[in-house]
Amino acid sequence: MLRRLQPIEIAGGALLADIAVVIQFLTVYLPVGTGPLRALIFVVFAIVVLRRGLYAGIMAMCVALFVVAIVLGPQFTILMSVEATAGLFLGFTMKHRLRHSLLLLLGFTFGALAIYCFTFIALLAAGTSFADFVQFLRQVYQGAIAAINVIAIKAGLGGLWKQTIFPQVTQLAGWGFTNWWLAYYLALWFGMATPITAIYTATNFLVRLLGYDVRPFPDGRLNKLLQRVKRRLIRASVKRRLIRKQGVNV
Repeated sequence: MLRRLQPIEIAGGALLADIAVVIQFLTVYLPVGTGPLRALIFVVFAIVVLRRGLYAGIMAMCVALFVVAIVLGPQFTILMSVEATAGLFLGFTMKHRLRHSLLLLLGFTFGALAIYCFTFIALLAAGTSFADFVQFLRQVYQGAIAAINVIAIKAGLGGLWKQTIFPQVTQLAGWGFTNWWLAYYLALWFGMATPITAIYTATNFLVRLLGYDVRPFPDGRLNKLLQRVKRRLIRASVKRRLIRKQGVNV
């Protein structure tokens, strides 16, 4: 992988790195709507790998992190480094057309591991003990249980919740607080399922929209079903417009 980059690779990687830097600036200075913007950072670095290869993508990431560290400060490079690395990973795996299940499994595992490690680093940097962190988790749990109690009573499911579900939740929570180091990682693992799947779906859709030959997600029968539904919706929309147009002409 270590080689002399061609001028077109340097120019293309630098251009996309500049786009990632601009997106990072917008996420810092815009008051709202930063979530979808951050998702674009994944797309930018995935495109670098698809266009110029992994080595050029790594160089582009280093340039982007350097510019962000100089202009905004080193603290803003932590989250961007995770997003850029994930984008490189997505680009590499999509370029080699790996299976979606394997890619998502790796995403859940390493995404949860990254947050897990950052949590302990933040605790050590802040001087917070593990006992205080567990106490914080207990407070979050108690608040969630109180909210669920109110929702269950208003929905008319108070009896089912208190007699059947709540004892099992209490038993599971007891095991979780006893083995909090493992339970916290498992919670992160399952919690990463929705955002990582959404990010991968959006990235896959956008790179395919830009003309890159990657495996569609979802694929197989589900993809055929979605394509059929999309065609029917388009036909229904066109037919509705024709009917409106004929009514106006009449």
